[in-house]
Amino acid sequence: MSPAAATPASAWSRISRTTPGPWAFWRFNWIINRLIAAAAARTRRYAHGTLLDVGCGSMRARPWYQDRITRYLGIELPTSPYPLAQGIAAFARGEALPFRDGSIDTVVAVSMITCTPEPQRVIDEAYRVLSPGGALIIEFTQMVPVHDEPHDYLRFTHYAARWLLERAGFEMVECLPVGGLMTRVALSLMAPLNRINRGPTRVLTELPVRLLYIVIQLGFALLDRVWFDPKEVIANLVVARRPAPGRA
Repeated sequence: MSPAAATPASAWSRISRTTPGPWAFWRFNWIINRLIAAAAARTRRYAHGTLLDVGCGSMRARPWYQDRITRYLGIELPTSPYPLAQGIAAFARGEALPFRDGSIDTVVAVSMITCTPEPQRVIDEAYRVLSPGGALIIEFTQMVPVHDEPHDYLRFTHYAARWLLERAGFEMVECLPVGGLMTRVALSLMAPLNRINRGPTRVLTELPVRLLYIVIQLGFALLDRVWFDPKEVIANLVVARRPAPGRA
């Protein structure tokens, strides 16, 4: 679209598909994106070499690991709604990665495994393209509202995550809980607000919905810190490693 043809609606559509920043608590799903970014910061030491971001979307993982790696490659589906920036390597599915065996040092898969009907194939492919000793950093969603319809298929406990990873040959290194029950309540409260704040009536709903996002997300973020149960989590961010030959 040319600059002359751009409209406020199209500009907002592009903005709304970017990941909320650390203080953008007026944005939809800021509460969970903040928690995922915080968990990812704890996995930075595992990232190295060439990093492949499977289902890269808006490439939010790139700045998380940028200073730890030598090369960033992102892949997305051809039908992805996200604006693709420099760094996209291919349009491909996670079940069939277009890379040679052992050619990648770090694979990242955030907010995508729940949207594939064949998670084992995705994990097997990550194992195949990783070099020995390479790391897989993957988010397993456990408890969120239905999203990305009609491609929202599965939920995973950390037990399921371990089973899938070990079945592929990975060693599970670390499992980081992301969010708790109060975050889940916040997401459930915001989902209908997000549906309301669309279409021709958005000019009327925009401000009150944004104010409600602020109240809900700040309030329940605080409650989640007070009442946190590691069994009732939104997701687990897991680090797994492809074993290196001769390693005990």
